[in-house]
Amino acid sequence: MMPDHWHALLFPCQPVTISQVIHDVKKVSARRLNRARKSSGTFWQRQFWDRFVRHRREFWERMEYMHLNPVARGLVQSPAEWRWSSYTHIMAGGKGGAESPITIDEAYLTDDYRA
Repeated sequence: MMPDHWHALLFPCQPVTISQVIHDVKKVSARRLNRARKSSGTFWQRQFWDRFVRHRREFWERMEYMHLNPVARGLVQSPAEWRWSSYTHIMAGGKGGAESPITIDEAYLTDDYRA
């Protein structure tokens, strides 16, 4: 989660599409955030960008990009400091970083996933 956007690695099960998942996440989170902020109106950008993950290496490259994004934007010195990230949960086994208030569901690619 970044100040102006968010990243996710999603693998929806058919018949659900990525577009449906993104729509639902934006809808529910915008309502909750607007309620908490006592505001209304559009919260998220209308569009989103999706990329295919074709193999394990690309999965971990995308995960690394997501974790380094707050560092690249100058928000923290290391990914473990960014509390709105899955870094501590996924990469550090839940230890050694900021406690994230985000609930993280995890799924890992199988060892034979297109190596």
